Amino acid sequence: MGNLIVIRGNSGSGKTVTANALHEQLGENNLLIPQDYVRRTMLRVKDKPKNLAINLIKEMDLFGIKNCRYTIVEGILPTSKYGQMLSEIINQAEKSFIYYYDLPFEETVKRHQGKTNPGFDEADLAKWFQPHDLLHVTGERVIAKRLGQEEVVRKIMADLNH
Repeated sequence: MGNLIVIRGNSGSGKTVTANALHEQLGENNLLIPQDYVRRTMLRVKDKPKNLAINLIKEMDLFGIKNCRYTIVEGILPTSKYGQMLSEIINQAEKSFIYYYDLPFEETVKRHQGKTNPGFDEADLAKWFQPHDLLHVTGERVIAKRLGQEEVVRKIMADLNH
């Protein structure tokens, strides 16, 4: 059985950059599942309750847990839509590492403005923003505004090695 890493947070928080850095550092035999890619590119579905991406992400997670050392799933993954599925898969892994970027709206806007090709604006961020959207599962860790990108990756890598 493999380990599961879940990285969640509002748009613009830094979760995709963190997930990509972890995937790179962890080397081969690790699966990265980006929610946006599955939902927007693979399935082309809206992020509404019971959308097809929820079950596909679950199946991919279960595959990763059974076949890979680490499975990383990252995305906004709002609790209202993905919470039940995430709670189910968390219990399937040997160990689960759950992280939530709990940042103020202003910080997500600032980080989003630093992207080279953002694809959406501050009004979109405001529509999607959900403060403090924790899963409330055992071991869930909060990533605060004060932590820089490299610090977050180092912290997660340290957690994985304990």
